[in-house]
Amino acid sequence: MNFVPLKRRIYFWLSFTLLIMGIFSWFPYLIFNIQVPFGMLTTIINSIGMYLGYLSNNRLLALCNLIMVFSSIPVIGYIYLTKGYLPM
Repeated sequence: MNFVPLKRRIYFWLSFTLLIMGIFSWFPYLIFNIQVPFGMLTTIINSIGMYLGYLSNNRLLALCNLIMVFSSIPVIGYIYLTKGYLPM
């Protein structure tokens, strides 16, 4: 029996789930205006998702998770500029 396609399918769906969780972790900051540190979970969650995307041989999913790993930089910049935390 060949379990390789089953493993890749499991890795794909786990990586996709972690990508969605990483996107939803920014909602308290951006949509609900709640200042809780859930957005920093994207660094950990999407790093694991990137590795699982690599194991599933899906480059697009691994790239999307990699982009979400570094999404904290523009989101934090956006929050600081729109909320007035930086003196102008």
